[in-house]
Amino acid sequence: MKIKKFLALLLALSMILSLAACGGEKVPTDIPNGDFEAEHELGKWTGWTREDAAFNVRGLVSDEKISGAPMEKSGEFYFAGSIGGNPPMRGTLTSDPFKLGGNGFITFKMGAGKNNDLVYVEFINAENNEVLAKVANEDCDGLFITDHLITKIVDLSAHIGKTIIIKVTDNDDGTDLSYVNLDAFKVCQSDADIEAAKAEYALQIETYGEKPFVEDETSPYIQNGSFETGDLTGWVTLDGTALTRGCIVPTSQYYWTDRMVYGDGEYYLDGSNNGVIAENLLGAIRSSKFTLGGDGYISFMIGSGNGGSYVALCDGNTDEELIVMYNEFFSDPSLALTLLRVYMDASEYIGRVCYLKVVDANDGSNGGFAFINVDDFRTSMTLDEVAALEVEQLEKAKAETYTSASYDDITALVNYYTTYPYYPVPLASLTMTAYAQHQVVDCGTVDVTAFLADAAATFGTEAVTDIAVTKVTFEGTEITEGFDAVDMTVPGYYHVTYAASYEGSVAEATFTVVAMADRNSIANGGFESGNLAGWTVLTENWGMVEGQATGVISAATYWGENLPYNQAGNYHLDGWNTGIGEPDPWEIRSTNFTLAGSGFISVRMGAAAAAVKVYTADGTLVGYYKQNRFNDASFPTVGAAGGSWADMGTYVMDLSAYIGQELYIVLCDESIEGGWAHAFFDEVVTYYETAPDYANLFDTVAQSVTGEEVQFPWQLAENLK
Repeated sequence: MKIKKFLALLLALSMILSLAACGGEKVPTDIPNGDFEAEHELGKWTGWTREDAAFNVRGLVSDEKISGAPMEKSGEFYFAGSIGGNPPMRGTLTSDPFKLGGNGFITFKMGAGKNNDLVYVEFINAENNEVLAKVANEDCDGLFITDHLITKIVDLSAHIGKTIIIKVTDNDDGTDLSYVNLDAFKVCQSDADIEAAKAEYALQIETYGEKPFVEDETSPYIQNGSFETGDLTGWVTLDGTALTRGCIVPTSQYYWTDRMVYGDGEYYLDGSNNGVIAENLLGAIRSSKFTLGGDGYISFMIGSGNGGSYVALCDGNTDEELIVMYNEFFSDPSLALTLLRVYMDASEYIGRVCYLKVVDANDGSNGGFAFINVDDFRTSMTLDEVAALEVEQLEKAKAETYTSASYDDITALVNYYTTYPYYPVPLASLTMTAYAQHQVVDCGTVDVTAFLADAAATFGTEAVTDIAVTKVTFEGTEITEGFDAVDMTVPGYYHVTYAASYEGSVAEATFTVVAMADRNSIANGGFESGNLAGWTVLTENWGMVEGQATGVISAATYWGENLPYNQAGNYHLDGWNTGIGEPDPWEIRSTNFTLAGSGFISVRMGAAAAAVKVYTADGTLVGYYKQNRFNDASFPTVGAAGGSWADMGTYVMDLSAYIGQELYIVLCDESIEGGWAHAFFDEVVTYYETAPDYANLFDTVAQSVTGEEVQFPWQLAENLK
């Protein structure tokens, strides 16, 4: 009975104490939301109070990397200052109070915050506002350790039992790592927790910190010339912040959504991927020193670098720039960021101690692409090694299969390695030196072997005579014999494959024969041959691949927004892919046709520079029509309520006054002022039995954002002749 009474008394006492505790708010012993894993509603900071703009809940992210730097996050979420406030913004972030327990040590993770006087974390006694400890990110060096969340250990063991608040201050309104990244505030419970934090810190510093740099001047090779360590091991910063450790990125990553760099190995140096992803930064790095050997040749890959950035071979003792190479093959968009192999003849410096220097000297004032990409530096190469690498690089380009939806990357790449003018050793491979051309014939039996008269090939300097047709493809069916009498009674596109052979090597090429049932229509008016068969280029410097003019593509949309071209079939003529620069005009001519039927024709055309001219067979201009839909507004919305860019509309032209006459058409990209000086064409129709009811006709496309269908009305084009 006495035991029961005692237990009852204890229960009553407990209830009294509990009720007393309810009279005031209990201070938690854990750091409230110290790991930032609580709910992330917009504008809500669970467990924290923010002032001013530097700390915004949108900075609570789960990204594995920021600006190329592995974040070393602890859980799913952390705070990234470059996202939650952006570098120019300032402010404070203060935790809710908590009672310090455990062994009195607190650990957390901190990144960026390069200016330690302006960006820091304070641990404050909540009762008297005394600052018990102040921690800055002293490990941030702006080159190697940047955004990484580095473990910090704070000894507050003398303050166990006190009520603490954590205050993060960002007073830096600069642009170079002037923000702060945060994660994993927690109170240590044992010495084991402290030792684990120390071990994690040591591993982070070893992994991301500057590696010991020991160079061997006697070696003929540089260290880490391909950046396959995943960092700048073997390289020294000479100046600036443009070329940082974060610039070493995977070759597998895309740029512009779906473009590849076609580099070597797993990593390359991408100068646009510095700590703040800013093109205006300047800087230079150098390789380890080496003694130039072999036959004195050096090879590397270079991309971007438009306007002043370069790679230099320097004297290892005097720092004199001996040879300077720029990316003279830069071309936007065909070869913009693409890594292109080049060769440096340094044979006059054999035996000299040298180093290689990569320089970003463009602050943006020389135009866009104000950075430089490089990869795979090879030093002290022999001529035999150079010759093997030349062939290897060309064959590798030919073997590539991935290309972007908006541009034929592989064609541009193969063309570069085929025509590169500075090969130290002439390519000793089987090469087509002249190509059979597209043909237009009347339907019937055709000897396609007769069209090989223009084809020629060489192996090195030796002429190759074994050139023959190997197959003819028509609508998916292959013809493999009887090439001197191919049945082309069905109109359409017959693709002829032919090959040059030499001692087991084979070089293939193709041309197209357009078979026509009548001459009331032009050949290949819709470009459905997939090329410019039937069209004659009238402009110099047009892009060529395997002896054939480029420009016809199959993409139905363009850019990452998937804007519609409004092409009629599988192909169209794309002004971005002609090889002619945007400001420069160009023209292509159709085959002749006899105007019949109603005397009406139509053309799809788009962009600001598009125009159509119609001539009689003797060269007399009878029609001149311009595209008038271009409207640079409401991007990316197309149609009547939006804009019009590369999308093509159908224009109807009344040429009935010339029925019965022989005519031809010229598609034009005119020289105009302002942007979008491009032209796009498709579906040239030269025969309508009856006049098209253009007032009630339209093309239907889908908005790229909403998928909503939009109608492009046909229109009667005004003859401006």
